[in-house]
Amino acid sequence: MAGASTARANTLIAVKMALRFGLPLIGLAVFGRAVVLSVGGDIEHGQFALGVLLILAGFTSKLVPRP
Repeated sequence: MAGASTARANTLIAVKMALRFGLPLIGLAVFGRAVVLSVGGDIEHGQFALGVLLILAGFTSKLVPRP
């Protein structure tokens, strides 16, 4: 029984860390690419919005329960 509890706790920690750090990093990359493209004159509003949404999605890690 303790093994199942430990596995669940490790899974929750992994999910929480992926949401907390993974999504904002991807969002920064998308947002940065949109900025570089906009300097060249090709403004991609969708990429700006996607980047911001991914950065804000990092706050969803607060919804993952503590182990």
